[in-house]
This record gives sequence, structure tokens and C-alpha cells, in this order.
Amino acid sequence: MPPPSFPRVVPAMAIAIGLAPGVVGASPTVNFTGPLVTPAVNTLPAGMLNIEPCLIHANTRGRYDNAGGRHASRPMLRQWQLAVPVTYGITDSFGVQLTPTASRTSGGGIHTDGLLRVGDTNLRMQQRLLAPAADGTGLVVAVAAAHNLTTGTYHQLDTNPLNATGSGAARTHWVVGAQRLYLLDAGRAVRWRGQVAWSPSPRAIRVRGASIYGTDEGFRGRVHASQAWNATLAAEYALDPRWVLVGEAVWNRQGSLRVTSDHGTFARYKPGQTFSLAPAAEYHFSSTMGLIAGVQFTVAGRNRSDDVTPQVALNMLF
Repeated sequence: MPPPSFPRVVPAMAIAIGLAPGVVGASPTVNFTGPLVTPAVNTLPAGMLNIEPCLIHANTRGRYDNAGGRHASRPMLRQWQLAVPVTYGITDSFGVQLTPTASRTSGGGIHTDGLLRVGDTNLRMQQRLLAPAADGTGLVVAVAAAHNLTTGTYHQLDTNPLNATGSGAARTHWVVGAQRLYLLDAGRAVRWRGQVAWSPSPRAIRVRGASIYGTDEGFRGRVHASQAWNATLAAEYALDPRWVLVGEAVWNRQGSLRVTSDHGTFARYKPGQTFSLAPAAEYHFSSTMGLIAGVQFTVAGRNRSDDVTPQVALNMLF
């Protein structure tokens, strides 16, 4: 029988709906790197490159039941994640981003084999519909499509379940985002940014042997995932050209999952959702390089894990 909670291990963070960099130097007088989770809305100028290595330490400390009650997890799972979004402006209003990931998980006296294992990769394409004014103010609106490339291991785990680094789901998110900058007195500024993302049900995921979906050695079957939703809202307050304070709220909803073996239904997992906050601070070395550090933590949920995730990213514009 499958375990009472899903997933069995913590796959690498879903990059499809987060970790897209902001643009350092968003206006002539203030700098922003962008918040921790909400992707960039404005597009890089044609021919410009942005690289933002992100180091993430995910700690699963509990789990929410179907009624929203929280239960502590023993042992805790801890995962180091490395994500490197690379964004390139093809035109002044259209850009592409590729984000490879890798991770290492530990818990219960065991750990992932090797130092780091390759996770899923995200490909994102974004079209800006409404551009800002020359000083960076004004409403910016964009649409995007982000597709998860299943480069991480999610099944055939042999005797070590912590070797899982991916989901196996070739899922596409369709995204609408908006942001606006307000310049204040004394060189200060406020920028808000938000997005809504929806993903239809991906094609069935083929599963063989032990997997993150609770299956064991000898299993042969498929996983049928439902649609997913994500919404984020962030605000950045620039104290001066170097320091920026960030506040962010994140909502995720994942539909039900059905695991079927070649001989019939194996397990069903109920829909789940989480609500988390992500405060952070930014420091800008120059108009082309900024550092952001903060923590994302779950404050409520249902049928999902309770996580605390410190993270830091270096945003570099070329």
C-alpha cells in the first residue's frame, strides 16, 4: 500500500511558476532584482542576458491534513536546491528563459546519492503586451508560457527514495502578469508585481518501480494529474539605490492525483493547496548586479507539506 502522505520525497522546487529574475536597474534612479517568487513582467531589451543563480534550502517540517490541521513530520526532510535561470531578450518585447536545476535531499539518516542530482528544467517564453514609460513608471502587462521538461528522476529509484529530483509531469503553465512602479520623494520608490498561472492536466505520467508517487519495486502503471493554479502578489520598497525591502504572498493549488497500475487503481490523492509568505531584502552592488535573500514559509494549507525555505540569489545583467 502507498504511504499516507504524498509525495514520498520532496522533488526540486517547481520552477515553472517562480524564480524568473527581475531586471536590475528598472529605472534611472532606483534598482530592483525582483522578489523571490513572482516572475519578471517587463522584458529584457533585445540582445541582453540575465543570469540569476539561486541557492535554496527547503525544510519540510510538517504536513496539513484535509481539514487544514497541521501535523509535525518526523524525521524532517531537508533539501538543497540550485536553480540557474538564464534569460535572453530576443526582441524588446519578447524573451526566453531556461532554468536548469539540481538538488540534494536528506532525512531519516539517509541522503541523495552523490553531491547533487539533476532536476527538472523549465523553459519559459514571455511576450510583453504593455510597456512602461521611459522612467520605468506605468503599468506593464505580459503573458507567458512555461513548460516543465522532465529531466529529473522521479521513478525507478531502486532502494533510495531520496534520489528523486523531478515530477515526471510535462506540465505547461499559462501565465498573465502585471507590475507598476511608483517613484517617491528622496530617491525612494515602490513597485508591485503579481501574476496568475493556470496549468491544464498534463498527459499521463508513466511510472516504473519505486517513485515519488508512493509506488514500490515491481510497480508498473501511470499517474493522472489534474489541473493546477498559482497566484502571487509582491511589493518592493526601495529605500535608496542600493537597499530594497520585499514582501510577497504566494498561493498554490494542485488538483487530485490518481495512480493506476496495469491491473487497476492503485491510489488516489486529494486536491491540495498552500498559502505562504516570502519576505526578503535586496542589495545592489551596481545597476547591473544585485543580491536578494529571504525566506518563504507556509502559513496555511490542505493536503500539502508545511515548508520553511531560506534562499538567496545573485542577479547579473549583461
